Amino acid sequence: MSDQANFFDALPPAFPRPVARRTDPGTSWAAARLTEPRAGTNRARALAVLREHPDGLTDYELADLTGLQQNSVGKRRGELRDVGLVRATNLQRRAPSGAWAIVWQAVPANELVSPS
Repeated sequence: MSDQANFFDALPPAFPRPVARRTDPGTSWAAARLTEPRAGTNRARALAVLREHPDGLTDYELADLTGLQQNSVGKRRGELRDVGLVRATNLQRRAPSGAWAIVWQAVPANELVSPS
């Protein structure tokens, strides 16, 4: 194992390791580190809808509003959570199954921490 420092070890604690596969090239890792998702992606779509609903949405509500499947939008929302753009509220609402679902909200711009 190398004693060389890992570039991502220098990231502030508010920004966990980027979302990229171990086998992805460096450019993918750099892109994953960006705070805002690339326009036109499902991540950007999910974030835009959450920002339009400041009181928050469940993954099921987010799926309805984005037109994405619930399991797909849930993964995108999870990625946004991992980089600090989305957070869980202390609220829950009923899912279509009747189970309780977490309400998620976009972190307001004035609360975001810059990665640099």
